Amino acid sequence: ILLLSPTNLTVATLSSPNVYNRDMPNFFAISDFVARALLAILPRRIASRIKENTSPLEVLVLRNQTIKCDEPRMTIFEGVFATLLFDLALFGTSNPIINGIISLFTTIQNSWDASFKSEEEAESKVTEFCNRLDIQQQPWIWEKPITKYTSLNDFFSRTYSPNHFPELGTGTLVSPACCKILSYSNDMTMKSILIKGCDYDISKIGLPEGDLQSYASNRVYLGYLSPKDYHRVHSPIHGRCIHCKMEGEEHKSASVKFFGGKFNILNENKRLVIVLEELEVNGGREPLRVALVVVGGVGVDTITYDHSMVGKTMEKGQELSAFRAGGSAFALFTSKPLDAVEPLRRAAESGMHVEAIIGETLVN
Repeated sequence: ILLLSPTNLTVATLSSPNVYNRDMPNFFAISDFVARALLAILPRRIASRIKENTSPLEVLVLRNQTIKCDEPRMTIFEGVFATLLFDLALFGTSNPIINGIISLFTTIQNSWDASFKSEEEAESKVTEFCNRLDIQQQPWIWEKPITKYTSLNDFFSRTYSPNHFPELGTGTLVSPACCKILSYSNDMTMKSILIKGCDYDISKIGLPEGDLQSYASNRVYLGYLSPKDYHRVHSPIHGRCIHCKMEGEEHKSASVKFFGGKFNILNENKRLVIVLEELEVNGGREPLRVALVVVGGVGVDTITYDHSMVGKTMEKGQELSAFRAGGSAFALFTSKPLDAVEPLRRAAESGMHVEAIIGETLVN
């Protein structure tokens, strides 16, 4: 049971012909039943934490400035097992047991690369995937017909069709992904409010040392991409890439749902560090630099990107990287103080999550 804990793995079972079976319509109902049974016998402290993690989330939708009060954090099934493994870290953070569990997660996620045997199978499994994760199907906004995807990972790393790609905002800084964002006035505030359970240090992320003090002093944007989201990351500004390096390749990535837990996600998860420097600078002032840390979550074995990116000019909204399976996140730092749009500032003051789509203006 522990090996089926995250939503990612629940969905991943759909790609395996040995597990997926149309004669098993109650699989998810059984999973929830088992989770509720465990919840009933767990100590009160742990049960309360699980209920908190599965309670509805209040989210500000940036594009229309409405508030959703019924956004699910995670299913009860995911809540029980992800809380035990990654939030409370009852099996520890680095030992043969938890490392073995994470390795198994990754192996199962890699099964998403298994090719569909027919267009009928592609349609069946992609439709089931969309239904389980509430991914938009009507109208179909993705670049290929549903029958033309070759595997679950092919669909997971999908992109928009050209006529449905979200319109880019005109602001200085736009959202690099479709995600839920929390923002903090500076790195110290983020550490004191959110990242309290581990020995996080901004100097250990892999950011170039020259701008560390500036990155630490200015607003931090932390974005979470759930398994249902579009999983490509785009340039938040028009600028030149001056740094691009993969960090943490030797580590086993933990779930990015729990930045406040004992796993040191920003220092130890597999992550791609990209720094972009603005091109259009007036009056001889120092150019703005934006550091984008693209973080893989549990089961994410591959972050794809252009290894020759350094020195190239990136248009605002140009694709930088993509994920192959699993949840993921990003942290965005700037070398200068920037004024976030008013709804984002208001949400930050109350600790509310903000739902943004790729290209939405974060800073005017």
